[in-house]
Amino acid sequence: MASEIFLYWGSGSSPCWRVMITLEEKGLSGYRNKLLSFDEREHKSQEVMEINPRGQVPTMKHGDVIVNDSIAAVLYLEAAFKGQGTELIPSALAKQARVLQRITEVNPLMEKMRAVMYYFVRNENNISQDKFKQHKAELRAEIQLWEGYLRQLGGNTFITGKDFTLADCCLFPLVAVLVRQGMDLEKHAPNLARYYNTLKERPSIQASWPPHYKVSPNQDAFTDLY
Repeated sequence: MASEIFLYWGSGSSPCWRVMITLEEKGLSGYRNKLLSFDEREHKSQEVMEINPRGQVPTMKHGDVIVNDSIAAVLYLEAAFKGQGTELIPSALAKQARVLQRITEVNPLMEKMRAVMYYFVRNENNISQDKFKQHKAELRAEIQLWEGYLRQLGGNTFITGKDFTLADCCLFPLVAVLVRQGMDLEKHAPNLARYYNTLKERPSIQASWPPHYKVSPNQDAFTDLY
């Protein structure tokens, strides 16, 4: 079954990583794949554009089925392989609702992270320090929202409770980017720090760890966030 899946992906892409964690959790580690270079703009190649006109990664095929959005892809994988590997969406409706809610909330976090990371790149000729400070304030508020979710759960390890779910597949890559970009989680978000330090050792996360993270130093986009 894993051989029927083909994934186009990019190293360090949080949307790609969430799909790859999901594939590992569902016991599909033998999936076929192609690592694309963002520097060479391979995600805009004809090979990708033919099945994903947006020219984005992840782009995933399962047999004749094509799923290009990362959230759609992880939901599809859980549905297609429901009885296999880790149950990533619980059957109890109240728990299921919490998982789905947290999944939808990862994109606002990602958007606010990108607003800070790419502000100077995208506004080279129109830089406003006030606007940049606003972006950082919005990201700090978003981080504290997630910090609060974990605080409310008490000693539970995962973002929706005692079980690892699809919400964790989607959230962890973003928390890892905070660390990668120099944020001091221990100081500013201790619950997120505990979450990161526990989940980073999970086999599915280790198996899908971005290759370039292993061989290049951390960056500094979030070192002065607070």
